[in-house]
Amino acid sequence: MVLSPSPAPTPAPAAAPAPAAAAAPARTKLTHSGGVLQKNREFLDFFWDIAKPEQEIRLMAISGLLEYLRSSEGDDLEYTIQRLIEGLAATRETARPGFSLALAQVLQCKETILLRTILEQIKKKHDINITKKKFIRNAVFGNFFGVLALSQSGRLIKEPDILLESIQLLQSLSKYRQYLRDLPAKTIMDILSETPENVFKKILFGALQEDMSSAFSTPAQLHLLLVALQRFPKVLKPKNLKKLLGSSAILSPENVAKLIELLKVAARSVKKDQTLPPLALDLVRVTLQEGTFEMFWKDVVENGLLKEPSGPTSYFCFRLLGASLPLLSLSQLNLVLTGEVMRQYGDHVVIAQLPKRFRFGPEMTNLVDSFLESTQDEAKQFMVIKGFSSLTNYGHPVIPSYWKVVCRLQSSVLVKYVDWLKNMFTSPDFDICTEFSTKRQKENKQAIDRTQHSVVRLRSWIVARLISIVDNWQVKKEEDLVMDIARFIFFHAFFGAKRYTSDIPETEVTLTIPLDEKTRDMMESSFFCLLNHLNSLPPLGDSAELGDKNEKRVFGVTADGNLWIYCLVQYASVLLSQERSVQAVKPFTQIQRKAWDRMLQSVEDLQKKIKNCSETRGLCFPAALPACWHTALQGWRGFSGTIK
Repeated sequence: MVLSPSPAPTPAPAAAPAPAAAAAPARTKLTHSGGVLQKNREFLDFFWDIAKPEQEIRLMAISGLLEYLRSSEGDDLEYTIQRLIEGLAATRETARPGFSLALAQVLQCKETILLRTILEQIKKKHDINITKKKFIRNAVFGNFFGVLALSQSGRLIKEPDILLESIQLLQSLSKYRQYLRDLPAKTIMDILSETPENVFKKILFGALQEDMSSAFSTPAQLHLLLVALQRFPKVLKPKNLKKLLGSSAILSPENVAKLIELLKVAARSVKKDQTLPPLALDLVRVTLQEGTFEMFWKDVVENGLLKEPSGPTSYFCFRLLGASLPLLSLSQLNLVLTGEVMRQYGDHVVIAQLPKRFRFGPEMTNLVDSFLESTQDEAKQFMVIKGFSSLTNYGHPVIPSYWKVVCRLQSSVLVKYVDWLKNMFTSPDFDICTEFSTKRQKENKQAIDRTQHSVVRLRSWIVARLISIVDNWQVKKEEDLVMDIARFIFFHAFFGAKRYTSDIPETEVTLTIPLDEKTRDMMESSFFCLLNHLNSLPPLGDSAELGDKNEKRVFGVTADGNLWIYCLVQYASVLLSQERSVQAVKPFTQIQRKAWDRMLQSVEDLQKKIKNCSETRGLCFPAALPACWHTALQGWRGFSGTIK
């Protein structure tokens, strides 16, 4: 919460008053008449509420305190500063951030208060050198939250001398890692992100030079250098970097081993948090600037971190892959999506299906979903969705056939993706897949036709994925795409191509590997599952926007008013009439064909009568029509009794 500064402030005293002197006036006022007593109770209650753990209560108290100070007179401001500085070292952990934020807002509101005065009061009140051993922890936190308040006030950058002293104080606090962990280093990085380049060059570069020279000592020091490199590239030129590190780039052959060890430490440090260490993405950005990303991915990640047989480093690599997607070019995306990190991720997904195993899959799904939502680059969207769809175990992609991220694809990318899926169905190409086997699968010496087995698994998944695209209402698709998918599945479930004809686009590509009986049966069942989805499909594309909002929506109908199932019946009739170009898997007998023709004619006659009947003019389709068409299509299962 940022509160606007107040005009016409009263200057604060140059030195902090003694505690007794500050407290005495308050006690005197509390003995006065009821109105003054009530006012001071309200004033003191602000400090109680600032220390409470509930954020809403804290923010309301800070807002109320600032409003009170704007209209107050006398020594209330002195007392406020004193109370807030004391609260920085409060014993309760939840109270310290509240007092720090309140002090920051007061300094922002009362710009006449000298930052040097506040910094001196903080150092004096929380002097670690004279504090008893049992209170050192509180004093350390008092100094840290004091500098944090100066930083959050927004005024620190305007006073370079105080900025330098604050940075030096944070550096001195770094040795109290048992209390603060990496908080001082993170605060320095936050300050650097707001520091102008000229201030960094003249004031801070010298103060931080020792820390940056020790970048390969700890993850925090490495992160500090990475932030400075991105923020001040003109100051930290290659020649200056060579003076600091002995090399003109962060990633060089001699630094690979050091980086691997630092990243292992960083990965273990966030084991409980299950997050990506902040320095990871900054390291990726710097290697991209240096042009060394390929070396980083191959030597540091794949040949370094992945060799570590531990969960934290593996999950670090998985998270790094997903989080890096928005930063990479097409060639770099291809590198990471076809490498060892992807194979190990696939291995994890397969093994994690066992009970009581940690599953990283949902987190990776969220990372990919975030990438597809944020990018408008069609080529990158297609590269990523194809890359994950190509991660296969014996032909079966490890991502689920119903994957929520598909709804993020742009319409043109979705069409291209469906075409790619159809091509992989008709001409399975495992050379472009990132294929892997688990340890147990490698040890299994059972003699099976792995190629045919993989083809069956891949085709089964592709059909399920195509149906999920139709079924998922959140996927933005046009009617032509839905009809294209339905025709494709119907054709390959019940027909085969003899030769190409322009009337039937499905005959353009022939199967490089014929469909076996198991796959045919699967496709037959899948087709009728698709019919059920089509019968409940809402209007698509522009037709979904038309009509009165209060008008009852009709499902299972195309924009021109035809049933989806009727469109497929018409397609089946076209296929039956093209005997020279296509061949039915289970051809109709002469009796069955006549029964099929009679049924179509009967239903069409019924539809015409319904259309001309004034009693049913308000209805589009009686319930009998979809049932009739559905019964007609059931004949393709090979049951002659169904047609009769």
